[in-house]
Amino acid sequence: MASTTRQLLSVALKDQLRSTPLDKVTVSSLTAQAGITRQTFYYHFADVYDLAVWVFEQEVANHIMEHASYSEWAKGYRTLLQYLQDNFEQAKAVLNSLGHRERDAFFLEQFRNMMEAIVTELEGDLVLTPEDRQFVVDHYAATVLGHFLRWVSMRQKEDPRILVANIEKILHGTVRQSLERFSEGGSTAHNVVPK
Repeated sequence: MASTTRQLLSVALKDQLRSTPLDKVTVSSLTAQAGITRQTFYYHFADVYDLAVWVFEQEVANHIMEHASYSEWAKGYRTLLQYLQDNFEQAKAVLNSLGHRERDAFFLEQFRNMMEAIVTELEGDLVLTPEDRQFVVDHYAATVLGHFLRWVSMRQKEDPRILVANIEKILHGTVRQSLERFSEGGSTAHNVVPK
């Protein structure tokens, strides 16, 4: 029942955002459209922004994981950036209501989940320590996050197609190569002396 109520409110919010800015959407209009009481709304969400953040997080998380493969990640990343660019004002309002720390932690976790799936796909029969494997996942998640945050800070003006194509050129083949290096060289804890 709880997920059904949240989904009803999610549909109502997305429908209203087609014609109404987020700061003009009211709890009353959402509950009327969803056919639920205000009390039910407040049982699930503190306010409209709380609902908007939940919807945003669900959609972003689902979208990223739908494209969490070596062959699909760039397409998914490009589509995500295009969505944020096309819905700039609404996305900005949601991202601002998250706060920088919460926003960064959320996206880092999503990109980690994506990279975990990609590493699992690419590692094959390579043997890495759990620490080294996690380092590879975290490195590439942080790389993708860094480009995302830079793009957001530039007010999303850079063309997502060009940005993602450039990231793809740099990253192409490097995840597997990184896994091979860690597999061949053993744990980096033993390789602390620079050559």
